[in-house]
Amino acid sequence: MERVVPSLVFVAMCLCGCSLSKHLARTSTRVEKMYADTVEWERMPIRTITWEQALSLARKNSLELKDADDEIENAKRQALSIYTDLIPGVSYYGYMTRSIAQLSDSVSSDDLSSSVNVTFSIPALTQVPYRVYSSKARLFAAMKAKEGRYRELVSKLYRAVREREVEMARDALEKNDPTQGREFSAQKEQEQKLRNEKYWQELAQLIGVRNVRWQITPTSMPHVKWEDYEPRLNRLGNLVVCNFAMRLEQARMAQYGVALNYLPTINTSLYSPSLFSSTGGTYSGTFLDEDDTRLNLSISYSLDTRLSTWNSYQQSKARYEREKIKVADELRDHRNRIYQLRQSMREYTAWHSFMSKQIDFLKSADTFHAEDFIEQAGKLYSLQVELLNQEGKAIESEAALVLEYGMPNEPDSPSCGLETDQH
Repeated sequence: MERVVPSLVFVAMCLCGCSLSKHLARTSTRVEKMYADTVEWERMPIRTITWEQALSLARKNSLELKDADDEIENAKRQALSIYTDLIPGVSYYGYMTRSIAQLSDSVSSDDLSSSVNVTFSIPALTQVPYRVYSSKARLFAAMKAKEGRYRELVSKLYRAVREREVEMARDALEKNDPTQGREFSAQKEQEQKLRNEKYWQELAQLIGVRNVRWQITPTSMPHVKWEDYEPRLNRLGNLVVCNFAMRLEQARMAQYGVALNYLPTINTSLYSPSLFSSTGGTYSGTFLDEDDTRLNLSISYSLDTRLSTWNSYQQSKARYEREKIKVADELRDHRNRIYQLRQSMREYTAWHSFMSKQIDFLKSADTFHAEDFIEQAGKLYSLQVELLNQEGKAIESEAALVLEYGMPNEPDSPSCGLETDQH
């Protein structure tokens, strides 16, 4: 509060007298300095970290997660406002009045008046249970939204590191290409430079720290193994279930929000004259006493003669039914995607096993002539390149598994409903 009041005073003064051109010039100078201090990727220091360190930094610095934290805090404040609205409000009012002829005279107590008022109200008692339930649902949805953003961040980070791992393996393989016998061309070097910059930029955005070139050690990251995920594909991930469930619950709640308009409105308020008043120097003191303080209770009810509430209720009911159909359609599409993912991963696993055996066989096979050795080396190189190419394509499926069920070494999110009453 000590910081807010001076800031508000400063803003009010600026709105009256500050120059926009001066502020823009000052801000423009700051922007130009920020640009001058910005360095190219190749000049930034390199920092190598483990997978767990990368996740820790992302949890702390990711802008998307910070936005999610703001939404959670906002939901908490809205939930708290249901109870803080019951706190009596205190207001101060003061003014000065005097004649034009006396403006040059010194100010006296006769020219000043002030008062302190207290108000207390409990608006719409019939709405309180709905507001409490709605606030819990809003907070729960905000928390699950943050889990979803974090899961998406982990999936993107996993994909970036795995693709980088495959790219490095492919580059190392191409340098030893027996059919070419030459170093990278200028074009390949330029392509590698662009891939490096793209990788550094993506990691900097995901981790949330943009002043270094991040290198995540691939061996520190738990790799997705198909056999670890296959048993889990028979059901949805708990986080996905919660998201679908919250969509249906929010649509259902909208109906009851409209239906509450059929209930009578009950308001309670406490009214008092000024708690303290000073008028023109003639009187000063408290006015609060039991005769003047009033407790008001009002009940109002309006018939829906124009059927506006009825129409709104029917619309919300129809939206709820449509939402159920949409969720059912999306669940069917989701199931089909999981089925296709299962099929593609099974095919890839079988193909990878076969190709690995072929490569092992060629590596162990003996050759007695130079021509046979060159031919064998060429076949081996082609198989290794194809293996890396298909591994690169399979990373998308691996990232999809991480997005749906999380990393291999972490349990799935708690089921919906386990956390609701804790907040």
